[in-house]
Order: sequence, then structure tokens, then C-alpha cells
Amino acid sequence: MSITVSLLLWVICLSCHAWLQPGRYGLPPPRPGYRPALWGTRLLAPVLALLVTTRHDAIAGILVWCMTASLAGLVVACGLCFGPRIIGTDGRRVARERRP
Repeated sequence: MSITVSLLLWVICLSCHAWLQPGRYGLPPPRPGYRPALWGTRLLAPVLALLVTTRHDAIAGILVWCMTASLAGLVVACGLCFGPRIIGTDGRRVARERRP
């Protein structure tokens, strides 16, 4: 159960991180009021994941925390790769060009 919770918290954290850098990842920019919430979530989610995983055993918990961080990075990267891209601030969706 702690692996699932930690993985979910890491996915949330890394998704917030990507959303705070919309130009780099081709995402729509967040509304100005959402930015502090995204920063707070990006800060608190890994800490909560660390607390959840180290609850019973510190050494194994830190290993699980690092493992779930890596897996969450792959999940978010795949989501960014295969998700829709948006360019500009007008929110236009752009069809992907296929490479030969």
C-alpha cells in the first residue's frame, strides 16, 4: 500500500513540476492563482511520500521512496510524450507530425 501511495504522490509532484514549466513541455500555462498551489504540492508530495515509506523501516523505506520516484518519472515522461501538445497561450491543440 505504501508503494502505491508513494508512487501516486510522486506522479502528482512531477506533474506539478512539469506544469510549472509549460514552455518546455508544450503544456498550457497555469492560471496565476494556481502557481502557489503547484509549488506547495511540488514541495509537500515528496515529503509525504518519504513519511509514508519510512513509517515502518527507514532503510527499506528510503529505497522504496527512490524506486517510486524513478517509476513516477517514467510515468510522467510517457504521459508528456504521448499526451496532446499545446502551443502558444491560446490553447490550440496541434496534431503531431510523424517522423519518417
